[in-house]
Amino acid sequence: MYPGRWLRFLVVLLGTAALVVAAAGPVRAAYQATADSNTSAFTFNCIRVNDTYPAKMLSSALAGYRNLGYATTGYSGTSFSKGQVLSRTLDDWGYYVHSHGYNYLYSGTTRDYGFKEDAGLCSGARTIFARDISAVRRGRTSNLVIISTCYLGESGTTMPGAFAIAKTKAGWGAWAGPSFYLGYLGEAWDSDEYAFETRFWSAIGPGYGVGQAFDIAKLGSFNVGFGANWYGSYVWTGRAGPLPSGCTKCL
Repeated sequence: MYPGRWLRFLVVLLGTAALVVAAAGPVRAAYQATADSNTSAFTFNCIRVNDTYPAKMLSSALAGYRNLGYATTGYSGTSFSKGQVLSRTLDDWGYYVHSHGYNYLYSGTTRDYGFKEDAGLCSGARTIFARDISAVRRGRTSNLVIISTCYLGESGTTMPGAFAIAKTKAGWGAWAGPSFYLGYLGEAWDSDEYAFETRFWSAIGPGYGVGQAFDIAKLGSFNVGFGANWYGSYVWTGRAGPLPSGCTKCL
């Protein structure tokens, strides 16, 4: 995760204003979602640049999940901690996080993909590993999971499995259940992630499915080398909760 390139003028073709006019679905209290954003590690005191994107991405994620019917709560600063993530994850149907992410050293020579808590720290924050989440969820299904960090969209990532999302791409004419995982490839700038996610939320709100919204988001202008990846069902609305029995197409 890298701060935005401040000498480059960022243009978001589908701005956050579209979130306001997007057709909001009714919030379904039974379907919890959590949105976490690490703001502390991206402050001027930590990186010598005042990166304002983490707060903006949290606001966009909160609006986006709520528009899809999730009962969503946001956390940042000291309230975004490893303990908080693991205490809520069992009941999360949707999950968003913006932070530092990598294939971190877990124990000895063993590595696992994960992301850093905020906890109000520049450095020394604990890592929430995929296996930590898996140990709590124990195969419980998820709906919409967006991991806005570096590396956690790579082919080797273990994070989708933590949310019981298979690393398969069910495109048009296929179905892998009401689930979708979005992550980024390699190193990603905050400015690019914000532009991508704003376009994604703006597209999905008016009625496009998650796969179509992903494709629309890719049409934005990004720094060289930026890439995003997805797993799950392309043809799905992204809305909260399980599907009615017998549903085979959800757009």
